Amino acid sequence: MRVSEEMLESMRAQARQLDDRLSQMSGALGDLQERVQAVEVTAESRDGLVRATVGSDGRLRDLVLDARIYHSADSARLARTIVETTDVAAREARERVKEICAPYVDAETLDDYASGDFDAAMRRFRQRMPFLAE
Repeated sequence: MRVSEEMLESMRAQARQLDDRLSQMSGALGDLQERVQAVEVTAESRDGLVRATVGSDGRLRDLVLDARIYHSADSARLARTIVETTDVAAREARERVKEICAPYVDAETLDDYASGDFDAAMRRFRQRMPFLAE
């Protein structure tokens, strides 16, 4: 099969466009990573006695307990309050990460990733980026 000069030039132009697009995506991914890593959310319990701060991964980074917690000996209630407050912060952090990643990754892929289903997340990502090899 012989390729005409015109076809060859068209293929070169497409290759340049793809190279430019990949360069843009590479730069954007670096910025995306920084923005995601900077996510930090603090939630406060209804009674104001517990403040939990989580990172973009939903993991607890800081926990502040008001001194008034010592007025009650109900440790089970305190534990529930800590867990609930941390969960609120983690959900908000997950939503912020979704907003940041929305131009690049669909919400379902992020949900799969957050739930630990990495295989499903990668399948969805590959479907969205068909030029990636399996």
